Amino acid sequence: MIQRVQLPLLAAVLAVLLPAVPAAAADAVAITISHSQKTVDFLPLWIASDAGYFKEHGINATVTYLPAQEGMPALLSGQVQIAGNGASDAASAEAQGAKLKAVLTLTPIYTFQFWARPDHASASALRGQRVGITSTTGSLYVATLLALKELGLKPSDVMLTSLGGVVNVNSSLMAGSVAAAASHPPATYQFKRAGMVDLVDLAKDKIPSVSAGLWVTQSYLDGHRDVVANVVDAVVEALHREKSDRAYAESEIKKHLGITDKDELDFTYDYYVNELLAPEPMPDVAQIKGDVDALIASNPKVKTIDMAGMIDRSLVEQAVKRQAAQ
Repeated sequence: MIQRVQLPLLAAVLAVLLPAVPAAAADAVAITISHSQKTVDFLPLWIASDAGYFKEHGINATVTYLPAQEGMPALLSGQVQIAGNGASDAASAEAQGAKLKAVLTLTPIYTFQFWARPDHASASALRGQRVGITSTTGSLYVATLLALKELGLKPSDVMLTSLGGVVNVNSSLMAGSVAAAASHPPATYQFKRAGMVDLVDLAKDKIPSVSAGLWVTQSYLDGHRDVVANVVDAVVEALHREKSDRAYAESEIKKHLGITDKDELDFTYDYYVNELLAPEPMPDVAQIKGDVDALIASNPKVKTIDMAGMIDRSLVEQAVKRQAAQ
C-alpha cells in the first residue's frame, strides 16, 4: 500500500519540478536548409530560425550558407534537404536530369541593379573591361547577362570575372578591381555614396524570376511532404513578420549582415519590402521562364525542361489559408 501511494506522489513531484517539453520540440525533425547568398533575400529564413517559427512547426532547422555553385549539388546529394537558390541553378540542374520542385518564392523578380564605376559608366566604356560575377551560375550571373543585353553588349564584349561570393563582387567594385557588377541593397547604398553609376535597374522592370526560392528534390517531397509543409508554414509566418515588424526585421539584418548604419538599414528594408516582395510567396511558371529565357544563350539545354513540372503551389496555398484562419 505504501508503494502504491509513493509512486503517484513521486510522479506528481517530478511533474512539478521538471520543465515540460512541448510535443513539437520533443518530436522535432532535424533538417538542413541552405541559402546561396548572404543577402536580405533570405531574411525570412533567419527570422524563422531566430524567432522560433521553425521550432513551433516541429522543425529543428540548421540554416547555413552555401554558395550557389555548392547549394544545388548539396541538395541533390542529400547533404541539405531544402536549398535556398535561384531558378537559374535549378533549371541548369533540371537540364542535367535532376527532378526538383520550387515550393516557395522569396523574391519573385530580378532584384539586381547593374552598377559601374564613373569612368566606365556607358556601354562603350565597358567594352573589354572586367565585370564581376559570383560564378557562371546563379541569379547574379543571369542578372548580369540581362543587364549587358539591355546595354547592347554580349558577354564576350566584357571580361566576366568569377569572384566567389557576392561580398567579393561588391568589394571588388568598390576597390576598382572590376569596372561594373550587378548588386542590390545593402551594398548599393554604399555604391551610391561612393559615386558609382546605376546603369540598369532590373528591379524597376519587374522581370519575373525566382531570384531566391526554396527548392526540394521530388523524391524528398514525396517522402517528407509534411516536413516541407511545416517549413513553408514557418517561412510564410516569417515573411509576414518581415513585412509587419520593421524594427525586428532590421535587427535581423543588422545581426546577420553586420549593418549598423540606421539609414542603410532603412534603405535596405524599404527596397525589399516596398519594391520586391509579393503579397504571397507563390512560385510561378513565369518566374522560372524569366530565368530560363536569360540562360538559353549560355546553356541551350534549359530549353528542354518542363517548367510547369518544377512547381508545387499547394504548400504555399495551404500555409496562407492557415495563417488567414489564425
